[in-house]
Amino acid sequence: MATLTRRWSARIAGVMAGAALVVGGATGVSNAAVTPPPGPSPFDAVGNYGVTTTTHPDTVGCNGYKVVGSGTVTGNRINGTATWSQTEDACTATVAGQWDINGKVTITQTDGSHLYFTYHLNAPLTSDTMVYPTGKFTITGGDGAFDEAVGSGNMNATVNLLDKAHVTANLSGSMGFRWQI
Repeated sequence: MATLTRRWSARIAGVMAGAALVVGGATGVSNAAVTPPPGPSPFDAVGNYGVTTTTHPDTVGCNGYKVVGSGTVTGNRINGTATWSQTEDACTATVAGQWDINGKVTITQTDGSHLYFTYHLNAPLTSDTMVYPTGKFTITGGDGAFDEAVGSGNMNATVNLLDKAHVTANLSGSMGFRWQI
């Protein structure tokens, strides 16, 4: 709540300063235009990480794996290289003939800011060792530079079931902030 109060206080102060500049512009002050904060803009990221799997405890409703992953992530809205931490349930019993994957990711920048998102992916069950899950991600929030972040988009992953140390996830969507709405 304190963060929201600070953001609104800063926004009100900015509007007041802009109004003063516009009024001042009528008496000769230049550069009086005030630019509103940007709305949602593209969010693209690539996560490269390794995973460990354990048998999911729900052998009837899920019949799959608990997955924990960690690695790095880069992207156009991420400052430098950040860390990627994830947990997911990869089930084979919830959707006939498919992997049904639900997970949560935390991206941590070097300044300590966190971005949180969830995802839901599907991939066909085959005998192939390569799996290509696709689906949607939803940004659920963050802190620091990602305070009040919102957004969504498409997520595609590449998983070699014989090499769990090298998983890749590509995210393409948009990100904005609640206070911009």
